[in-house]
Amino acid sequence: MTQKSLMVFGITGLFLVAGIACAHHSFAAHFVVEETVVIEGVVKEWWFQNPHTRIYLDVTNDEGEITEWMAEGSGPNVLARRGWTKETIKVGTFLTISGNPARNKSNSLHYQSLKTADGEEISP
Repeated sequence: MTQKSLMVFGITGLFLVAGIACAHHSFAAHFVVEETVVIEGVVKEWWFQNPHTRIYLDVTNDEGEITEWMAEGSGPNVLARRGWTKETIKVGTFLTISGNPARNKSNSLHYQSLKTADGEEISP
């Protein structure tokens, strides 16, 4: 191999490693581990897809205004091994969700527990 070929190969390898390193992130970098928040609302959207499942909720605040929240959870492969399917969460369902809030103060959290209006717990 020539020196030029080695350099091109090395630079290409660095780009590949950098992409992989950025592909995943630290939980604590995005969510406040030592805090828990509870939200209640109606499921607007449910994503059972990689890299993380997501529940979008319409949450009504004390003033009667509706705000959208996003609750992120484990990936679908992890949840499928626990018995979850695309039908586990249904649009229109009222949920109480507790979890760790986002560090960036957005209306998002990482869900730790889910409960339906009739008190049924959905174990993540």
